[in-house]
Amino acid sequence: MLFKFLIKIFIFIIFFFSLNVFSEEITLPADPSFTGEIEETQEKKLGGLGGEIIAKALKEKNIKMNLEWRPWTRAYKEALENRDHKTFIIPLTRIPEREEKFIWVSKIYDAHTLFLSMKGSKKINSILEAKSLKIGVLASSSYRAILARPENGLDQNNIDEIPIDIRNFKKLIGKRIDAWFTIDIVAIHAIKTLASLEKLSESDFNTGNSISIQSKYIGTTSKTSPELIKKVYNAVEYFKNSKEYQKIINQIPKRNINK
Repeated sequence: MLFKFLIKIFIFIIFFFSLNVFSEEITLPADPSFTGEIEETQEKKLGGLGGEIIAKALKEKNIKMNLEWRPWTRAYKEALENRDHKTFIIPLTRIPEREEKFIWVSKIYDAHTLFLSMKGSKKINSILEAKSLKIGVLASSSYRAILARPENGLDQNNIDEIPIDIRNFKKLIGKRIDAWFTIDIVAIHAIKTLASLEKLSESDFNTGNSISIQSKYIGTTSKTSPELIKKVYNAVEYFKNSKEYQKIINQIPKRNINK
């Protein structure tokens, strides 16, 4: 009898402890193809610059992350729907077109958009210089929204949308597009890690001036409880004050904005 009683106590302690180790949990749909920014590690965990920040911030404050790998368009759609009332999304760029759709929980870092082109073609330092070019861009992204703005005067037929951003690297090399419009973190990391596989080097690419600042956030919608939003906010803000956070964001390329 004593043995059975001790077993029950042991099971209760384990169950209670497991509940308190992760007292909160969120759902996080994420696209692993943002090379250098959001990636899937060999251990099937959240990696990349932005992914590492969020994973470590949540773990530090005992918030469980239910990670679900999705193409960006689907991840964005699921985050907007927020069916379980605890879905968050990264890396969500804050732009006017999205302002009223999301709760901007915590800013993670700033990145910059740019045009990547091949050596032998003109370096593209502004949207004006890209007007007659075929431009590869991620569908449903903030980058696509920038290109589509009427004031930029681009021919919409020249905007080549694709559901997985990194595929634009192959399209650029294969000359199926003239330029790839993305952020510096993704473009520069792609060159450093993928160029050699194509028997190319960094000198075979033109990286244009930065076009715009991209403020990256972890976001959710108003369906999520204010209490959970506050806990995620506190977790990220706490981590942002650490030396480890500073070490991570020091990897972001230092670039000048093209005014």
